[in-house]
Amino acid sequence: MMLLAGGLFIASCSSQTGSKEIEVTTCSYAEKDGKQLSMDIYRLSSNSQSDVKRPVFIFSFGGGWEVGSRTDNKNLLEDFARKGYISIGIDYRLMIRQLKAQGVAIDSTNFASTYSQAIMAGVEDLYDATRYVIDHATELKADTSRIVISGSSAGATNSLTAEYLLCNQHPLATDRLPKDFDYAAVVPFAGGVWLANTDTLVWQRKPCPVLAYHGTADQLVPYGKVVLTDGAFGGFGPDYYIPQLKNMKVSFLLHQYHRGDHVIAGWGNNELARAEMQRELKRLLDTTQHVAVTISEEYYGAGPNINDFIEALSQQKGE
Repeated sequence: MMLLAGGLFIASCSSQTGSKEIEVTTCSYAEKDGKQLSMDIYRLSSNSQSDVKRPVFIFSFGGGWEVGSRTDNKNLLEDFARKGYISIGIDYRLMIRQLKAQGVAIDSTNFASTYSQAIMAGVEDLYDATRYVIDHATELKADTSRIVISGSSAGATNSLTAEYLLCNQHPLATDRLPKDFDYAAVVPFAGGVWLANTDTLVWQRKPCPVLAYHGTADQLVPYGKVVLTDGAFGGFGPDYYIPQLKNMKVSFLLHQYHRGDHVIAGWGNNELARAEMQRELKRLLDTTQHVAVTISEEYYGAGPNINDFIEALSQQKGE
């Protein structure tokens, strides 16, 4: 056991150099395929002296299950820590990268099987990270009834798919998480539920509330439903699953961006978007009312898009 900043005792953890305001602890939560999977835990330094249990925000980065890092969304994680959350960025296996490193050539003949494998590995790792938080709730001072999962693109898909499989008592969930456990909310940035051999979603129990951000012209993660390779792989975006939530009277807040593309996956890096998200998430977590809210942004010109984002970055570098 190691004594960390603020008196936190957890095995296999180490302190990072953070700001005076925020302490960061890195812990190894699992070993998969011969590699350690770690999480960075962000907490307000002042909270370490309090016995108040805090809500938890677990974020999975994006990158097509091939690239990315748990530190990619540091600003988002620090912001949530400032709001009183135990904010956590996690590693998960980048299975597409692993398969390519093994010499697997991904094409139309194996697209469904390889990406399904990647998603299920990401879901499994998310469950293991969740279990780690539950098992160390006392040391972390975590409120395990208020664990929120979020992610960008691939990470958003891991999160939504994890909630769907949990609601359907999939062995990946039941073997790892306590009976009757559910997340407090899912916050996907340009994600969907993606499953092998699935052409429709059937929920065995009601899911947790969802706060979703998605562009209607997303070229990578469709806004609606798509079934690929003769039914071998189904993808379900908010235009499909949000009406299901409404029929089940599950609370949701959907931000849809007309003609917005996959750039919405990075919305968590926008300071104004983060502030808006935190207010809306607080509403979902703290209210006893069931709400169904759709916020639709339309644009007189082009919607938010990756090309404009790249051009803006280039201009900033040129200044």
